Amino acid sequence: MVQIYRKKWQRSTLASLLGYCRDWLILTLPIKRVPPWLVKRLYGATFQFAFLVHPRAYQDVFISMPAFRIFKLFFRKKQGFKFFSNTNPFVLNTVRTQQDCNGCVIAQLTVPEIMFLGGWFPMITKRGQLLDATARALGVRVTNGHCGTLTSIYMTIEKIAGISRIALNDMTIAVIGVGKMGANVARALNGKVKYLILIDINAIQLQKVKEDLSSADCSTEVSCVLFDVDSKSELKDILHRCHVGVCATSSYRNILKLRDLPTNFIGIDDSRPEALPRDPRKERIILEGGLLKISKAKIDYNYGFGEDDNVFGCLGEAFLLALDKHGLLMPTLGDVNRGNFFKMVAFCRENGVSEGDLKSSNISITDDDIRYAMDSKITDQKPQ
Repeated sequence: MVQIYRKKWQRSTLASLLGYCRDWLILTLPIKRVPPWLVKRLYGATFQFAFLVHPRAYQDVFISMPAFRIFKLFFRKKQGFKFFSNTNPFVLNTVRTQQDCNGCVIAQLTVPEIMFLGGWFPMITKRGQLLDATARALGVRVTNGHCGTLTSIYMTIEKIAGISRIALNDMTIAVIGVGKMGANVARALNGKVKYLILIDINAIQLQKVKEDLSSADCSTEVSCVLFDVDSKSELKDILHRCHVGVCATSSYRNILKLRDLPTNFIGIDDSRPEALPRDPRKERIILEGGLLKISKAKIDYNYGFGEDDNVFGCLGEAFLLALDKHGLLMPTLGDVNRGNFFKMVAFCRENGVSEGDLKSSNISITDDDIRYAMDSKITDQKPQ
């Protein structure tokens, strides 16, 4: 079972119920757009962007809307799925920034039984492409957030390299899962690191991504590992020889156990729910992946890594697009554009947005933790 919160955290039942009633009343109003003055009165700010979310697991329904816990007495899980999918969307929380570029997070409690995957909105809309025409008609832009997620992962790897005093182009990086997000990570790092090790259960996908990377004619050496349940010891040895492993799988449960990971392994887990187990003893450092830090932003919700100014990279992309008044950045529809990705990295640095804090769940990871883990690695050998 995936564990999202390590410390007990609970949203106010009364506040969530009042907020739901407020949003329900707004949906019944016979107007297409709520006037800005009324939005500010009801929510405390006007919004330049919105971020759509859904539950990662059934328990998220009751974390986000504790007033609904009473329905557990009447519905089993399967019936609950059907019931909650008919409820109205609601504003889960607001994001207020010192740049006065504010947003809201809108939750829809639709929980398809076979889709507990983080980010299934992009999956069912061809990564946002099917929504583009509708969004344009409404006068808004839509993005799938993958470029923001990629930006956060790339900047986190850069930060780890800096802490460890290792040049980025000397690093060996493993990418576990080379679907859409994993392939994006590999493309971004191609030509930037020394070795890339692609790991997946699908041989065809591995070969496809490797050929794509090879066609770019970069200096990075790329190798593939076909993973199966009988190769965990081999995988453990490979991961020990990597500086960092990035996990970007589409799984609603842990794909490995702690004993399958080498001691002092440093991983960035971008899967939601988590695919790699967290180690509270920090013998293996599994970082929350896909986080950006919007300095001094106020976010009144805990997504599993504390209540501070860290946000998911995909939410960060919505903020960056709203902040960009000169049209430097493009929304992400379909695959991530590599040129747009590097523009987003530069835009972050110019506007005080950095990689997220290093966290494993809500446990802070220090620079010394990173150095200790990195110093233990066998990094002077070419990965097999």
